[in-house]
Amino acid sequence: MKKLTTSVLAVVLTSSFVTVDAQKVKKDSAKTTEIEGVVMTALGIKREKKAIGYAAQEVKGDVISSANQQNALSALSGNVAGVQVTAPSSMGGSSRILVRGAGSVTGDNRPLIVVDGVPLDNGNYNSSNAQRGAGGRDYGDATADINPDDIESVTVLKGGPAAALYGNRGGNGVILYTTKSAKRGRTELNFKTGISVEKIYLYPNLQKLYGGGSSDTFEKVNINGVDYNIADYATDESWGPKYDANLMYLPWYAFDPEFKSDYLKLVPWVSPKHDVDSFFKTGVTYSNSFSVSKSFSDTNVRLSYSNNKTEGIVPNSELKKNNLSFNFNSKLSDDLKVDGGLNYVLTEGYNRPEQGYSGNSVGQKFFQWGQRQLDMSKLRDYKLANGTQRSWNRSSWDNARPEYSDNPYWIINENISTDKRHRFFGNVGLTYNITDKLYFVGKAYGDMYTLRVTDRVAVGSKEEPFFSDIQRTLSDYIYEGRLHFDTKFASDFSLNSFIGASRRNARYNSVSGTTVGGLVQANYYSLANSVEVPRANNYESWRRTNSVFGLVSLGFKDMLFVEATGRNDWFSTTKAPVFYPSITGSFVFSSLFKSSWLSYGKIRAGWAKAGNDTDPYRLETYADVRTTFQGSPRYSNPNTFNDPNLKPEVKVTKEVGIEMRLLKNRIGFDVTLYDAITDDLITPLAVDPATGFAYKFINGGRMQNKGIEASVTVTPIKSSNFSWDITWNFAKNNNKLLSLYEDVKNYQITTAPFRAKLYAVVGETFGQIWGTDYTYDANGNKIIRADGLYKESNIKSLGSVIPDYNMGFRNNFRYKNFNLSFLVDIQKGGKYFSTSHMWGMYSGMLEESAANGIRENGIVLKGVLEDGSVNTKNVTAETYAKAFYNTVDAQNVFDASYIKLRDVTLSYDLPKNVIGPFKGVTVGAFARNLFAWGLDWKGMDPEMASYGSGNVQGIEGGSLPSTRTYGVNLQVKF
Repeated sequence: MKKLTTSVLAVVLTSSFVTVDAQKVKKDSAKTTEIEGVVMTALGIKREKKAIGYAAQEVKGDVISSANQQNALSALSGNVAGVQVTAPSSMGGSSRILVRGAGSVTGDNRPLIVVDGVPLDNGNYNSSNAQRGAGGRDYGDATADINPDDIESVTVLKGGPAAALYGNRGGNGVILYTTKSAKRGRTELNFKTGISVEKIYLYPNLQKLYGGGSSDTFEKVNINGVDYNIADYATDESWGPKYDANLMYLPWYAFDPEFKSDYLKLVPWVSPKHDVDSFFKTGVTYSNSFSVSKSFSDTNVRLSYSNNKTEGIVPNSELKKNNLSFNFNSKLSDDLKVDGGLNYVLTEGYNRPEQGYSGNSVGQKFFQWGQRQLDMSKLRDYKLANGTQRSWNRSSWDNARPEYSDNPYWIINENISTDKRHRFFGNVGLTYNITDKLYFVGKAYGDMYTLRVTDRVAVGSKEEPFFSDIQRTLSDYIYEGRLHFDTKFASDFSLNSFIGASRRNARYNSVSGTTVGGLVQANYYSLANSVEVPRANNYESWRRTNSVFGLVSLGFKDMLFVEATGRNDWFSTTKAPVFYPSITGSFVFSSLFKSSWLSYGKIRAGWAKAGNDTDPYRLETYADVRTTFQGSPRYSNPNTFNDPNLKPEVKVTKEVGIEMRLLKNRIGFDVTLYDAITDDLITPLAVDPATGFAYKFINGGRMQNKGIEASVTVTPIKSSNFSWDITWNFAKNNNKLLSLYEDVKNYQITTAPFRAKLYAVVGETFGQIWGTDYTYDANGNKIIRADGLYKESNIKSLGSVIPDYNMGFRNNFRYKNFNLSFLVDIQKGGKYFSTSHMWGMYSGMLEESAANGIRENGIVLKGVLEDGSVNTKNVTAETYAKAFYNTVDAQNVFDASYIKLRDVTLSYDLPKNVIGPFKGVTVGAFARNLFAWGLDWKGMDPEMASYGSGNVQGIEGGSLPSTRTYGVNLQVKF
């Protein structure tokens, strides 16, 4: 009986054929024949796992596809040690990923994404306001363009030694996606279809005892000689009367004669039957994919197509994606091979939800401001026959103009955004054998896309109506040639080497236009409909990088390996070239002796220098072009003065590791210790305004990341009918900003929409939330002011957004044709600031603002007065709750720890005697994000407290609810 056992754990990755004589298992004896495993490394080169001297971890594609992950990056969460992934906070949004922490203050901290050798532009398309929680939409990033069903494997190159050959682009690590390809001599057809539903389950708990207004009594008005109770519609807070079914009043929708059944009709003052949760719908995703692989003599071809359609949890939102891919490899002669692939992705978004603190954010409308008696079923009739908006937030009973807030159904049906992205990426290459030891590889890689985004606010909205249209285009081409020389000599030595050169040409262009002063005509969305001259802008950038690089790897008796690499980059964005070297070594000590308990053992060490270059046009200072004045051109200085001597940031990494597999591969582990220091941090330095500039970009500063990564695999049970595999991943990274330029002590990354700020502070972990804290006496008691509220401190650090550690724990059970798998994902530490909590308390919306009878009895805060006496002053609930805005910011800062049941999958392979002519039929069920435990604030998923994939994290401005996903799929192989 033969079984192939494969560990999901990277670098602890050696496959084995285990041959067991069923009649001779008295002492669990087994004969193991090692298969030399390979792993994908930099530049798409496959290497023997035992020969590499750095940490690289692999995840098989079926781990991603079995749970029907729509984002190929989010699927890595909990599955790879040292990788911190924050899932998208909206439909089709960007994923945030860090590999071994943040190494730059202002630069990009995201790893390089590579698909079949093609480096993809991974910029995320949202504004700086959107990222800091001040309102906007997230249009996703490159990883959303990778079809999960096409993925064969994912390899994460974690540190500088693994990624040094990518030079300036590899400083933050590299994620290599390898897609499926045709197998020689085989023809395969695969069809997969699935459906999943998405339901909200985690959002702020709202109080259900009091309605809207600013007083505990109704206002009375006389209409047509009749006296009526009316609510304070113009107030978007819920400090109104307590619910009482015997109290009758005129609701906001009772003043429109064309709605005859509601006109001047009294209703009881009660909690709504259709509350906020009924606004959100059950999201549905339909997914289908088809692939065909064919082998023609010495040519292998694979073609695949997939389409996905998602109807989001916010009504009238939709995302469609079509993905077509083609790859081939062909042996044209004994010495010449060619290969390549092309991918086309069409993404169409309709009305992606806006998040953060803005007039079009439903998260802001439901959880920060509003009136708690509002019934969603009545809000659905959001406009009159003449097109006028019906808002609950009437300026007065006889004035329908919104005071602060649009009707949420007006927002989602009238204030609409659209986006469409066409993307092509692919590669073509050849390999020519000059001799049996010398061969040449030539490659060309390309990544191209166009993205068009339109946005609009309708006439009749609270916000000034507008229409905007923006188009972005990018083209990024790399041409590369390598000459390889591989040989064995003196019987015990092996040599693998290559030298190469490449050129990268990248071009980016954006053209945008926005109406000014409103729209002339309603429901006509065009720049030509602008009241004033529309505002136009365009931006274009080019960058070029010329590189030479090489590798030499020397092996002794297939157990001792030493490797050196070097890359020199010449940038168009900096004046001086930069050299990126690395040296690594590995020793397979298990080759020295035979052992019944030790299957494999290796120690490794590495040192490398990698980088992070700057944006184009940072060397010279260019005048900004302004709008003309009376026909004459106008120019002005930009805010930032550029430095012609600016250099790329440089990261130096040292790491050591050990890999072992024990007891016939039943136990395996991989542990890595690393220390990485980034020098020459690029930061804007404040300068004297008399110079005409506000900032100057300079090299100045140093940041350190050091930590430990551990991966463990265990197979407690393994038999012909049943097996149980456990994989555990753990990573703890200690980040510290060691210095900034000269005596500068901090740098402000951004500000929250209100109160809090995000800083990089010398001597502290990156991403410090700053605000006011409680003050304490010598005994640790909170100090209370004379007015009965907490005394706030001066502005100070309230904690870092970076977690202390991350951990993933996966179990996989196989029983005959059944397979069950689940992943528990754990994050400990980190902080986030919640605008929703701050304003939700201020406005009386949150459950806390009415808990424990404080509306009736007030509250006495625990603490002491300045003189040390115990506080006894009672304050009203409203006074207490409104102080969440203007006193202690720490009340709105929460621990970002969580324990999540990230995914559960169950599949069944139908027996051969049932499926007839098919090669295989698998039915499956899956669920994602089922439960979250250990939340500091029960009303917020910490992953929803950040927007986009940039450096701004931990600032929540107005988030959508978290969701659970359930689905089923069917896969058929022909």
